[in-house]
Amino acid sequence: MKLQQIDKIRYRKHLNMASIAATAVLIAFALFYGQVLIHFFDSADENNFKLNLAGVILGVISLLVAFRFIRRHPYLIEVMYVWDLKQTNNKIYRKLHHVKMALSDSDNTDIDAITILNYYYAASKQQYNLDNNTLTMEGLMTDIAKLDNLIAEKNLTISLDDYQPSLLKQF
Repeated sequence: MKLQQIDKIRYRKHLNMASIAATAVLIAFALFYGQVLIHFFDSADENNFKLNLAGVILGVISLLVAFRFIRRHPYLIEVMYVWDLKQTNNKIYRKLHHVKMALSDSDNTDIDAITILNYYYAASKQQYNLDNNTLTMEGLMTDIAKLDNLIAEKNLTISLDDYQPSLLKQF
């Protein structure tokens, strides 16, 4: 996944609107399905909790199906980019310990590990900026500085375009 420039204000506006719309649609679906289920399966001496719960579950499923159809809509470009960015970061995070262990051996320079970390740090920085996550930014900036020092020390040229998801398979 290539990193792209995203307008933070537009992203936040579209994310907030998509969240509000998804919540409203989920409530409408859940109420609709709950009422339909109660209408057809209600017995006078029973509590309707299970039918309402089934309505909520059907509402979530319907929302997910609807979302599959609209996820590529131009209004959601920024929201889906950040969603995909978070998914990519999560895949790297699951192997981050092994990637960092590959760098701990000072005799051997693992270019793939450096490439993965370089991308992960840049993607995390963008994600944190877009989501206003200032709490972990200082630690991330320290990690970026350490990696930049390692790259300079080893006289490497590492680009964000060098990252490929297939690099993670070896870790």
